[in-house]
Amino acid sequence: MKKTLIAGLAFGLLASTAYAETFTVTVTNNLTEELLAPIVVTDAGNDSFLFTDGYVTAAAESQILTGDPMMVVEAIGADQVTVAHGTDGPPGVLLAAGSSVTFTVETEATAWRILAMVAPTMVPDTYVTALADVSAGHEVTIELGRYDIGNDEGTKMIVPVGDMMHSAATVKITHGM
Repeated sequence: MKKTLIAGLAFGLLASTAYAETFTVTVTNNLTEELLAPIVVTDAGNDSFLFTDGYVTAAAESQILTGDPMMVVEAIGADQVTVAHGTDGPPGVLLAAGSSVTFTVETEATAWRILAMVAPTMVPDTYVTALADVSAGHEVTIELGRYDIGNDEGTKMIVPVGDMMHSAATVKITHGM
């Protein structure tokens, strides 16, 4: 009886344990002239570290305005965030228009938030983002929409930018690569 109880508890713990899986992610910048700054991928459950009260948090605002994801990584935790860089434009970490970058993500999360700054060479304080459901199959493709945080306008309101029917970036996620 005692062995059966211990075996049952051990099985229950193993059954409830989630295992990190590896994904290959390719982000393509669909903008015609603008560059994307470092790309942040995290569990969608961490959205409260990025968005609050209809606006972005101080950490997300910092990334969107400067392209530096350090505050986002510190707020969420380095083990919960993947940051990917392109190889273009000064300072060599941006993703040029029409270019792609491929990287891996190891996570237990099945819903992700993807976010990157649009470099302010033409329009200030904009970013691209979307949610991705990676449980939907072996390969998932999503489109990132573009948004303005209203910092330079003084509104501090998130609004869509441009034609939302045309994505600012495409993300292809392949499971188990």
